[in-house]
Amino acid sequence: MKVLVLNLMPHKQATERQIKALATGMVQPPAFTFMYPASHRFKNPAIMPYLQAHYVTFDQIVAQQFDGLIVTGTPVETLPFPQVDYWAELSRLLDWAATHVAKSLYLCWGAQAALQHDYHLEKQLVPAKIFGVFQHEPRQAAPLFQGLTTPFYMPHSRHTTLRTADVLATPGLNLLVDDPVAGPVIMQSQNGRRTYISGHPEYATQTLAQEYQRDRQAGLTIALPQHYFQANDPKQPVINRWQVASRQLFRNWLLAK
Repeated sequence: MKVLVLNLMPHKQATERQIKALATGMVQPPAFTFMYPASHRFKNPAIMPYLQAHYVTFDQIVAQQFDGLIVTGTPVETLPFPQVDYWAELSRLLDWAATHVAKSLYLCWGAQAALQHDYHLEKQLVPAKIFGVFQHEPRQAAPLFQGLTTPFYMPHSRHTTLRTADVLATPGLNLLVDDPVAGPVIMQSQNGRRTYISGHPEYATQTLAQEYQRDRQAGLTIALPQHYFQANDPKQPVINRWQVASRQLFRNWLLAK
């Protein structure tokens, strides 16, 4: 199976490893093709030789067909969508996916962007960053949850959310997982072809810790990630309670008929 990944995260290679790790244990792991937005002006142009050697652009794959598309998150959630410099290119990719991709998976900001494009849902700023590992319970049975032990856990890291009432009032969109703190977590189109996840199921064990230290070093106000460090102590080990569920969700998404 062929999966195209629009990798918008700042640390490209770390995200590549995280996405590939979701396929751990699959008898036939998919072949991943990583893509970057050609219209984006990178703050660090030194990354361009790596991207040009290992990534594709939209124009290079526009005639191809893929079994899956993944659009990652990126830390631009406080910007209005039209102010993101590759918004027009992303919109073109999402339109293209309707005829060239069997199913799509959108993560964190990627989910919010796709929901705005597909259903005109608007993200909302939250007073304090949604940051930590949260316990979730499906609202209803769905193929996405086959073989999943519930409740399950998922990391979240974002300054915006969606309104549950807005999602429930949207024709053609199913709310599969909701959370009183994290808001709508998993949504899916009625035909099951498009899955939107507001969290980061792909995150590695130390990713939230690295984000916490990054923000502290930058002088930003940041609370400890919730339900993450043992005994809520950053000097203690991280409790990874989400990895098994994340891999099951990925397999179910990719293999569902």
